[in-house]
Amino acid sequence: MASIQAALGAAFLMPWLPAAAQSTLASDAEPAWAAMPASLLPMRLPVGATPGWVVRATAADVEAADATPVRAIEGDWQRYAPRGGRNVALQSARIELAATRRSWELAAVARSEILIEGSRDAFDIVHAYKQRQDPADGSMFAPRAHADGVVWAGLRGARSWALGAGTDPALQLTGALTLLSVRRVQQVDASGRVQFDTALGYAFDAQTLRQDSHRQFGGYGRRDATGSGYTVDLGLLWQPSADSFVNLSAVDVLSRLRVDGVSTEQATLSSTTDALDANGYLNYRPLVMGRDASATLDFRLSRKWSASAGSRVAGWGGEMLAGARWERVGAVDLPALWAVVPLAPGWRLQIDGELRFRSIGVGLKTRHASVLLRTQSLTVSRSHALGWQVEFSLPL
Repeated sequence: MASIQAALGAAFLMPWLPAAAQSTLASDAEPAWAAMPASLLPMRLPVGATPGWVVRATAADVEAADATPVRAIEGDWQRYAPRGGRNVALQSARIELAATRRSWELAAVARSEILIEGSRDAFDIVHAYKQRQDPADGSMFAPRAHADGVVWAGLRGARSWALGAGTDPALQLTGALTLLSVRRVQQVDASGRVQFDTALGYAFDAQTLRQDSHRQFGGYGRRDATGSGYTVDLGLLWQPSADSFVNLSAVDVLSRLRVDGVSTEQATLSSTTDALDANGYLNYRPLVMGRDASATLDFRLSRKWSASAGSRVAGWGGEMLAGARWERVGAVDLPALWAVVPLAPGWRLQIDGELRFRSIGVGLKTRHASVLLRTQSLTVSRSHALGWQVEFSLPL
């Protein structure tokens, strides 16, 4: 709440700002879509139509979790506050160095992505384990969880096409192709049934599948196996006027990646360690049964959809930008409201309120640089969402 009040307080300073600062956005040649705050996930925006070369460097990282503060995920989960249904944890980090000219872009890109989705039961079991606590007598759980993680680097080419006449077309279509090298991939699936009885203890049946290109299971697979692939991004920008825009983006909308020699572990866990065979003899079974193997992994990157819109509006004696954004990855929706307020000639305050994890992003933007910090709580160790982005651009 304190972070929200601080962000709104800055906006209410508008009536006392100098008139020159209030008119910054109106007189700035930069299009409205280029001034909005950074999104949580990668977004496909148009390539800036500059007559000469412009070099841009970007670094960003976002982490968020439902059940625990992000800095405590690997801890004891003392501050455990899960959602009632599906819970998620995600991380998205990227570094880009791009050169643009006219409507063309060439960029070197590195990304890291992790998405974990699980039922409330799955998170409750992990919490009990980390706290070394037994559930209530008679508790029954049906855990289900899935995790994807990938690290890759590559070269991207992109171009924007004007769909219409004039120097400032109403529609722009952007396409991007990235040829990439997979540096690491992890996938985990788990499901089962768990019951706890005070007198008898745990009874469980579970199935797990783990694939990891960075390690070996039972000596199978290549340690630090790498692969290759490609991914395609698409974007469509509509500018009904010079003061408003709508941008639709699909990142990794079409992708295919392949890694050979991925270590794979498939296991079945059961508390029932004996059974009768067809002849009535007692068979003893191990607590964990499974097999290890080396496999070729063909997979796709998680698609990142987004829609953003904004418009210049008059308010508090000046002019500002205000808008909304919706992002989606997997089954996770990330709606947000944002505003850009002029502070002084060439300086802007960016405010971004994300609603899924209730985080606030506050940033500063100048002509050639921007920085934005995001948190859900001013006490970082208790925040369920943390993020930052830094960008520099230099005309050549």
